[in-house]
Amino acid sequence: MNDLPDFVKKAFYLGVGVASYAGEQAGNKVAEIQERAQQLADEMIRRGEMSTEEANQWLNQLNTNPTPVSVEEVPYPEQPQTIELVTGEEQEEPSPSADLQAQVTELEEELRRLQDP
Repeated sequence: MNDLPDFVKKAFYLGVGVASYAGEQAGNKVAEIQERAQQLADEMIRRGEMSTEEANQWLNQLNTNPTPVSVEEVPYPEQPQTIELVTGEEQEEPSPSADLQAQVTELEEELRRLQDP
């Protein structure tokens, strides 16, 4: 019976530790995203696609008002999509790489004919 309070304490500390770790990882990801956004803004300024003022406004907006993506916004097909597997034997049209290979072979043969006296 004495083990129950110890178990509860350990479970509580484990929960606090997991929450702390998750918060730390989330903070690291946010910092990484902010750094990448800054790099993107710098690159766009360098290319002349965005002014410094526009970049600052964009970064401030990104930092203060992130746009969450909800599940409803993600397009989801109404019907299941069918997937057709095609093997090499069932192909009706030759693939572009096969056409190119045939052209290369033809050109090689023509080159050999031209080189032979």
